[in-house]
Amino acid sequence: MAGTLRDWGSGALIALVLSTLVPLAQKWPLRWNASLTTDALDASRVNAVIPPTFFGMTVNAIGSSQPWPELRFDGVRLWGAIYWAQVNPAPGFYNWARFDAILAAAERAHVDIVLNLAFTPRWAASVKDAPPAFTPGASSPPADLASWDDWVRAAVTRAAGRIKYFEIWNEPEDPKYYSGDIATMVEMQKRAYQIIKASDPGLVVLTPSSNGTPDGYRWQETFMAQGGGQYADVFAFHGYVSEPEAVIDVIARFKQMLAAHDLSGKPIWDTEAGWSSKEDNPDGYLARAYILKWINGVDRAYWYEYAGGGGDFGKLWDPARGLLPAGKAYRTVQSWLVGASVVAATRTSPSTWCVELRMQDGRNGVILWTTRGRSAYRVEPRYSRYEGLDGGEGPVVNGMVEISPKPVLLLE
Repeated sequence: MAGTLRDWGSGALIALVLSTLVPLAQKWPLRWNASLTTDALDASRVNAVIPPTFFGMTVNAIGSSQPWPELRFDGVRLWGAIYWAQVNPAPGFYNWARFDAILAAAERAHVDIVLNLAFTPRWAASVKDAPPAFTPGASSPPADLASWDDWVRAAVTRAAGRIKYFEIWNEPEDPKYYSGDIATMVEMQKRAYQIIKASDPGLVVLTPSSNGTPDGYRWQETFMAQGGGQYADVFAFHGYVSEPEAVIDVIARFKQMLAAHDLSGKPIWDTEAGWSSKEDNPDGYLARAYILKWINGVDRAYWYEYAGGGGDFGKLWDPARGLLPAGKAYRTVQSWLVGASVVAATRTSPSTWCVELRMQDGRNGVILWTTRGRSAYRVEPRYSRYEGLDGGEGPVVNGMVEISPKPVLLLE
């Protein structure tokens, strides 16, 4: 993989690198004309301003001694931070200490919360020793759905004025997370929706969030067919894919499913996604994923996880090293997108992407990357500099810029 852009140091070195790549540029020139296909851009995204709420985060240690993240984000999802079995360990008893500490931390940082209502206490589980995601019985639906009603009502009451978004379950197609049947989950969704809306019609309810896998599609299709989708304001999914561009088909498949059930108007949120921090291009993957999700119609995207889930998965920050390259990429791509609008998004070859922006300050910008290798491309004369994912800048030399699997932003 190419090194970071700041490694390219001087204009002389850039010129030397690009001069060796000019033949490639001549073979695969970047063209700027209206004949290029624009079907990479969802119609709802044309000229739509990208809001700060698009960037979300999972912080499992929220409310603990871990420092508040160095990154900015407008929303935090609490899966992994707290769940039903922790708060309600015995019938009629609730321990709100951790819950309140989390909400206080979010309030201090002025971020909104998605509370996942999942994971049954063992005392309430219909199968006491169901395969655990966290504790025995947690994947099981309650033996008596009245206990579910009590939990939802208690959580909504405790969170009044502090939590707006409620997600009903996590990856229910996976038996270690949900071992009940879909009809029961539809009923739980319905009951939670009715309780939450009765408390405050302005609160927002999400569907259970499935992965874009054959099991995830089958589960979600049955859930929708049994009426679960009508008891949600937002459709939630998890965007785990092998490489960023694969999320396009995942989103398209879920959109088709929603359309088949007359639910096309629902916002789509990716409430959990990331890659192993051992991936050889974690910063490039993160940036491409955020760009592609926006242009394909996702309204919010929550990264998993700031300090590394399950050890180091998705890790953006380390207490000894601070922000890692992927963490810097999160900050950089956020600075590119928030307040900007997408004018066009095209594939100029099977592996090369071009996303044209109107920046927040009115200038034009272009994000470029290729999914394979490195190439030099000729760009319009008005673009005089570029910015890399580490925040470093460099001049455009002789009208050429190097592109790689790490996106760069051209600026006037």
